[in-house]
Amino acid sequence: MTAPMFDLATPGYERVQATALRFVEAMRLGDRLWQYRKESGGAESFYGSYHGLHILDMFGALDALSDADRDAWADYISKDQSEDGAFRAGARQGAVGTGVDSMEPDWHYTRGHLWALRILDRPPRYPLRFLEPLLDAGALRRWVKKYDWGNSWAAANQVLACATALMAARDWFDVADVDSIMEEGMFPALEELIDEGTGFWGTQFGADLPNGLFGTIHVTPIYFAQGWPLRALERNLDSTLACQLDDGSFWPGGSDCPDFDGAYMMANLGELTDYRREDLHQAARRYLEHALMHESADGCGWLLHRRDSGPEQWKSRPHWIWKPGESAVTAEYRDEDPGRTHIMLGSWFYPLSIALIAHLLRDTGYEGPYRLNPMSLHECNVFSWDYE
Repeated sequence: MTAPMFDLATPGYERVQATALRFVEAMRLGDRLWQYRKESGGAESFYGSYHGLHILDMFGALDALSDADRDAWADYISKDQSEDGAFRAGARQGAVGTGVDSMEPDWHYTRGHLWALRILDRPPRYPLRFLEPLLDAGALRRWVKKYDWGNSWAAANQVLACATALMAARDWFDVADVDSIMEEGMFPALEELIDEGTGFWGTQFGADLPNGLFGTIHVTPIYFAQGWPLRALERNLDSTLACQLDDGSFWPGGSDCPDFDGAYMMANLGELTDYRREDLHQAARRYLEHALMHESADGCGWLLHRRDSGPEQWKSRPHWIWKPGESAVTAEYRDEDPGRTHIMLGSWFYPLSIALIAHLLRDTGYEGPYRLNPMSLHECNVFSWDYE
């Protein structure tokens, strides 16, 4: 169990909590604690369960679960695991690959399952044998560098998933030397890939600043979890602030992932450097105003797009899909439908980003006993260990 970020709950915190928890309850299916849809009208969804679990945990709503409830939720999460330890969706369930390259379609799905199990403090059924080819520093280093870092956003997603699995293998299955393998393999590869001019990963290979930001936020939690020093802080902060739009968002019309990514970097950079402190705080206040524009007017959930925006202002963001047998990632776009207004992810990421901004500024009126669990790396910050 993690400790709360702040001792007292402000009225702002209580409203954020209530709006998020109402949506979780609205998405629940039947009387089983672990079955959710991720959006209204949708079918039962792993992502509904995974994101709902994180929301409940962030607001301390899992504390009342019995061991039997946690076991049952973990059993539900674990049903997608193949015997080689990977988690696979749909037609790929039960498949066992012939090498680490066969994992490309499964890294993100595996990462989500492992984070959910970390929140529940329950190990999966099978050891993570698919990692065996990467339990060598040289092989791990080559694997990190094989990606096209001109698309930092997509590449870093895969690397974060791999880091998640390595840490889980270390902690649950006593796989030896994981920390040294990561330090001698993953860390030097990532150090070679950082752009000193921007402080971001991949911009020297063609990624634009937003793509570099969205990649960088998937790399930095690994650094914080492993205690590695983060370099080029001032350039990183310059680049992060340059990505913020005039309305405080990090994506036209707002979008849960990009907006959270910007807030995450601002909150953590504010812990690491005093550079441009006033500019950072002004940007954080603009972000908070923006995030609150995603609060549903009916008090049930957080909107995909700002409530004062329309489709003509939106820009559909890519969802990175690694198709079986293909070595390049595909961008899938699905956020432009005006009929899709809320998804479970937004009710995790907007409250989570508000918690981070409240931690940075300390005077927002949204301070409260948020619980951020560093075992789930999107909630792992440079200051996480102060709250264990």
